[in-house]
Amino acid sequence: MINVDQLWKTRFNQYIKDTRKYLRYMFNDHLVIVMIFLLSGLALAYQNWLEVVPPDFPYALLMGLVLSLLMTRGSIHTFLKDPDLVFLLPLEEKLKPYIKKSFLYSILLESYFLLLVFGVSVPLFFTLTDATIQTVLGIILLFFVIKAWNLWMAWLMSFYTNKKVRLADWWIRLLLNFALLYLVFVRADSIFIGLVLVIMAFLFIYFQQASKKLNWKWEYLIENETKRMQLFYRVANLFVDVPGLKEKVKRRKWLDVVLPVASYHQKQSYKYLYLRTFLRSGDYFGLFFRLLVIGGVFILLLPVGYATYIAPLFVLYLTAFQLVPMWRHHYNKLWLSIYPVKEEERSKSFLKMLQLILIVQTILLSILVAIVATWIEVVIVLVGGLLFASLYVHGVIKKKIASL
Repeated sequence: MINVDQLWKTRFNQYIKDTRKYLRYMFNDHLVIVMIFLLSGLALAYQNWLEVVPPDFPYALLMGLVLSLLMTRGSIHTFLKDPDLVFLLPLEEKLKPYIKKSFLYSILLESYFLLLVFGVSVPLFFTLTDATIQTVLGIILLFFVIKAWNLWMAWLMSFYTNKKVRLADWWIRLLLNFALLYLVFVRADSIFIGLVLVIMAFLFIYFQQASKKLNWKWEYLIENETKRMQLFYRVANLFVDVPGLKEKVKRRKWLDVVLPVASYHQKQSYKYLYLRTFLRSGDYFGLFFRLLVIGGVFILLLPVGYATYIAPLFVLYLTAFQLVPMWRHHYNKLWLSIYPVKEEERSKSFLKMLQLILIVQTILLSILVAIVATWIEVVIVLVGGLLFASLYVHGVIKKKIASL
C-alpha cells in the first residue's frame, strides 16, 4: 500500500532538488552583479519619481489590473507524472491529503510573486493615500485568502473536460479579482467589497458541490504539470543544457521575410541554420522579444538620464548572454557532420548572426529612446549599443563558445 504522505514528500523533495540544481546556474555571479546594479538604479529612479508623482496617478486601476492577473493565473502544483495515470488512478479517493499538501504549498509559492509586486508598489500606495501599516497588513491577508480561492477554483475547474467552461471561469475570476482589488485600493464602502466576496463564496460553494460527482481528469492534470516543468526547463536551458527539455518548434510564417538575410550559398549554410533556429526553435525569439519589451518599458517610463543609457545595455547584455545556448542547440545532430563546410565557418556564422540580432535590437531601442529623449541621447545609445554588440560578441562570446 502506498503511503500518500510519503509519496508527496518524495515528489516535493525531487522537485526542489531538480529546480535548485538549475537555479545555481541561472543565478550565477556575474548575472547577480548586473541585476544588483540595475535594481539599485531602478530603486533610485523610483524614489526620485515618488517625489514628483501626480496625485491623480491611477494607482488603483494599474495595480488592480496587474495583481488581478497574478491572482487569476496559476494552478495547484500536483507534481504528477505520466506513469501516475496507471499506478495512482486506483488510489484517486485516497489522494485527498496529497492534494491538500500541494494546495498549501501552491498558496505560498504563488503568493510570493503577489507580495513581491505589491511590496514594490507600497511606497507609491503610501504616497497617494493616507493608508497605515495596518491597512497594508490587512491587504496582504486578503491576498492570501483570494489567492487560495483562485487556486481551489482552478482545481475544481480541472474536473471539467470542456475547455470553454475553464476559459469562462478564468475570465469570471479575473473580473471578480479586479473588481475586489480596485474597490480595496480606492477605499470603497465595505458593502461593495462584501458584495464581491459574496459572489466569490457562492461560486466556490456551487462548484464544490457540483464537482463531488466528477472524477479527476488525469490527462489534463499531468499535461498541466508537464507544461509547468517544461516552461522552467526552457528558461533554465538559456543558461545550461537541460536533458529533460523537449524541443519545441513553432512556425512563424510572418518572420520568413527575415530569411533572405542568409543568401543561398554554401558558406551561408550555418548562418541559415542558426537563423532558422532563432526564429522557430526553442524560445529564442520569444526571449528576444520579451527583453525588447522590458527594455522599452524601462526607457518609456523611467526619467531620462542614466537609466536611458543603462536599460538598453542591460537588455543587450541579457539577450547576448542568454542566446549563447543556441550554439549547442544542434549539438547531438549527426547530420551536421556531413555539411560540406569547414568547421570554422560554423562559429563565424553564429557570431555574425548573434551580432546582427543585437544590432537590430539596438536600432529598435534607439527608436524608443527617440520618443522620450533628445537626439544626443539617441546617438549615444545607438553608438554605445553597436560598440557593445561588436566587442561583447567577438570578445567574450567568441571565447565562451570555444570552450563549450
